[in-house]
Amino acid sequence: MIGAGDVCERKGGPPLYLLEGSDLLAVHRRDQEKGRDFARRHNDARYCASLDELLGVEGIVAAYVATPPQVHCEQTIAAARAGKHVLCEKPMAMDTAECRRMITACAEANVSLGVAYYRRCYPSIVRVRELLAEGAIGTVRSMSINNQFPLSHRLDLVHFFFDRIAAVAFADGVVRARTVDDVTVEMKAEWGETGVPEQIEIAGDDGRIDVLDLKVGRLRIRSAAGEREEKPGPLRYTHWGIVANFVAHLNDGAPLACSGEDGLMSTAIMDTVSHVAEDGSWLDIDYENPPPLDADRAARLNLLG
Repeated sequence: MIGAGDVCERKGGPPLYLLEGSDLLAVHRRDQEKGRDFARRHNDARYCASLDELLGVEGIVAAYVATPPQVHCEQTIAAARAGKHVLCEKPMAMDTAECRRMITACAEANVSLGVAYYRRCYPSIVRVRELLAEGAIGTVRSMSINNQFPLSHRLDLVHFFFDRIAAVAFADGVVRARTVDDVTVEMKAEWGETGVPEQIEIAGDDGRIDVLDLKVGRLRIRSAAGEREEKPGPLRYTHWGIVANFVAHLNDGAPLACSGEDGLMSTAIMDTVSHVAEDGSWLDIDYENPPPLDADRAARLNLLG
């Protein structure tokens, strides 16, 4: 584990050693006192004072990069060059160029690169994707997402449900996206965890799906067949599903829930959003050559939160 802060304490750390087929061997954190305390309390792992020391620990096959996004790129590349598979926290990096460097380094080292857009593995989100694939509400026309979780996660869910985004617009603090399948998506650029449940509304020609609470796992489906609620349920830890997928990928060859290429897509959208005029005009998306991130505007909009 590279970085051992609040995300690791509450979300991503315990699954690394509680899941079958995985073990937490070593932890690196710049603050040695806090790093040693974390390692002691979590699986009695070894504390490493430097990244080089951690990457040299015998038996380590993968690194979980759980530091701020400013250092994701350099730490992922270092882990790849040491022959370690990488699960990197979101957002994947500071901009698309850094994402490409990470993908290239992992490919050259023949190691896997996963990105921890963990909501892809929530039971509620998995169920919604199944319902959409079944055509439960007919052709999807629109989706809205509330602002109780970061923009990068919300953009990732657009990709997860509908593949690529064709264009984005921005006005009155609201980001609008139009997918290649002509689904219109709306979400606020800002985000703030205020205690309100994370929610999604998806409307189709033949009905509607309301995710009433992503984490708890509550859905309402309205269709020609009537109205019903489903409760796929919560996970033990928010990262449980994404870590389980990464472990299954390494141990059994399961497809990654979110690859480096998937993670890059949301970063490319955020880079583009940092340049969109605030007058509602549409800007086409070029995933291969997005504009470079406007760091000042991204900071003002909290795009990298």
